[in-house]
Amino acid sequence: MAITQPNRTTVAVDRDDAVAAIRLACPEGKPPTLDHAVLDGLGAAIEELAARPPRAVILRSDSPKYFCVGADLNALQEINAETIGRWVRHGHDVFNALEDLPCPVIARVEGYALGGGLELALAADLIYAADSARLGLTEAKMGFIPGWGGSRRLPQRVGAARAKQCFFAGRVLDAREAQSIGLVDHVADAARTDAAIIACVEEILPCSAGAIATFKRVLAEAHGEPRRRNAQAEADHSTACVRDPDTLRRLNDFFAAKGNE
Repeated sequence: MAITQPNRTTVAVDRDDAVAAIRLACPEGKPPTLDHAVLDGLGAAIEELAARPPRAVILRSDSPKYFCVGADLNALQEINAETIGRWVRHGHDVFNALEDLPCPVIARVEGYALGGGLELALAADLIYAADSARLGLTEAKMGFIPGWGGSRRLPQRVGAARAKQCFFAGRVLDAREAQSIGLVDHVADAARTDAAIIACVEEILPCSAGAIATFKRVLAEAHGEPRRRNAQAEADHSTACVRDPDTLRRLNDFFAAKGNE
């Protein structure tokens, strides 16, 4: 299955009996980005896998430079106080569905995973990073907060204090620093990262698919109400952010800079 999107990001699913891959791809040199159509493509891919679950899912980009860099430029230009609530809820719906798949989901991160792109990786169960990976929730530089669960999933992974340290400065971490704070689970060069993912899947396969699915469901139920509250809070506060004159100035400066490139 391949779904072509207006920004030319594609979402594809490859699978055999045991393992599936969700792949993001763009023309060579271009980063995968997210808009409503790409979110729909991801949602369709996840729904397909949920209907007939494999034993493991690998979430990856075809690019060695970029995993995903978040919102597409055109999507950003359409965001305002009236539209941002739908934008936030759409991302939450898709990323929560990814988190709820009844099998282990491993994000393979190579290159940049920024903003919504990192939030996508955080919705996976495990993050395996190539040593070229660069990861950050950089929304503060634009005057926003994370909108797709990052304000919940990042502190769950690294603790509240480290999450604040990363977000307050819009820091982009290299793979080793990300591993040192618990943001990623494994770091190696690209080839060894692939080998490590294969080894991880091989350890999963002899275990009970039903027990793994139940364990994930128990965890999801424990976090169900906090997840719903987080989605509403991010939607509400994102609306407040987009009304802030400072955010509007930052967006205008960003669009002006892009127009001059």
